[in-house]
Amino acid sequence: MRLSGTIKRTFYLYLAQIVNLFLGWVVTRLNITHLSVSEYGQLSFFITAVNVSYVFFTLGIFESASRLMALEKSEREYRRLLAATLVLTAGVYGAFALFFRVSAPLFRHYFQVPIHALMISLFPLAGAYLLNNAVQMSLRGAGRIGKLSVYTFTPRLFYAVVLGILVVLNRFTLKASAGFNLGSILLISLIFVGWESPDFRGWRESLRRLLREIKRFGIHIFWSEIIRVFLYHTDKLMISFFLSSEQLAFYALAYTVTFPLSFFSTALSTSSYKNFSTAERISPRLLWVNLVWIVGTVSVFILLRKLIILRLFSPHYAPSLQVFPILAIAFGVAGLTRLFSYFLTARGEGIAIRNISVMVLAVHLLLNATFIPWLGIRGAAWAAFITYLVDLLLCLYYYRKHRIIRRGGR
Repeated sequence: MRLSGTIKRTFYLYLAQIVNLFLGWVVTRLNITHLSVSEYGQLSFFITAVNVSYVFFTLGIFESASRLMALEKSEREYRRLLAATLVLTAGVYGAFALFFRVSAPLFRHYFQVPIHALMISLFPLAGAYLLNNAVQMSLRGAGRIGKLSVYTFTPRLFYAVVLGILVVLNRFTLKASAGFNLGSILLISLIFVGWESPDFRGWRESLRRLLREIKRFGIHIFWSEIIRVFLYHTDKLMISFFLSSEQLAFYALAYTVTFPLSFFSTALSTSSYKNFSTAERISPRLLWVNLVWIVGTVSVFILLRKLIILRLFSPHYAPSLQVFPILAIAFGVAGLTRLFSYFLTARGEGIAIRNISVMVLAVHLLLNATFIPWLGIRGAAWAAFITYLVDLLLCLYYYRKHRIIRRGGR
């Protein structure tokens, strides 16, 4: 596919991510306004519990399916692979829902935030994120970026509309908000599954292919996904342990605002994923486009940091400014890494991705444990920057190693 086509698809997906981000702010505003502080805390912890725990049930299924779909040129076989993926998804969905229900008493015993009642009543919906993962990875693998762009924001759009209706009907409750959060994802995912028309005729052979790919490739990605979950939450957990809730709030705001700086790189990498599955290298022009975009957007964010924090949010969050530039650069570096990590994944380098994840997590844990007690939230920001820099260097190393091996194998 020509670079112009890739860039066009990238901007579709990037725009969808921005729309989804805006809808996220709308949803957050509605929940904060119509729930008490305690209830909003319960909602946040409930969604976090689902997001963290469901990853243990992905088992490398979705990345394996995505890679096989990227390699597949037959539309018929794509639909059979989708059917096989859905069969496995149904199995892990049921297992996770049961696990979530059984875990409720443990959450009641070990955590101060009471979400066990939500877990008991909403456990049938808990696997929604697994189906969401199946749809996203399938659309990515098949190169259906247009549909993926629409799917990116549709569940949250539906959720926002439902919350608005609950406000009008005066039926806004914690349970309703949590239930429709998961229900929106589940409903929209099922609609898109129907749109893709999975073919269940002859799906068993596709299932055997998928299981072989999981054993060869997916299981390594599975471990890296688990590690990434801990990677994304370590800094906040350690800030909560060493510092105060106020310091966590300052850090969290800067983190939330700068995190979207990697969105374009993710969209570009996603749009290129199918091409990566058969490419010998990443196009230099693609690397330059990503670099120029990152340098430009990171520079703009840093220059406008006072306007963003003090005007768009609140002067009370002025301490966020001390970590804003560091995190902006950190997420810029993370964006530079995206193309290389997606290329390695598309090329089936599961062991490399696993090794990178293990080393990056070790660095992240060590840096946070060392820097946060010493430098506070600035320490957490510097830990993030160094961690993403190490991630980039490791991806470059394995990318170069992959190319050398491929050239030598000719």
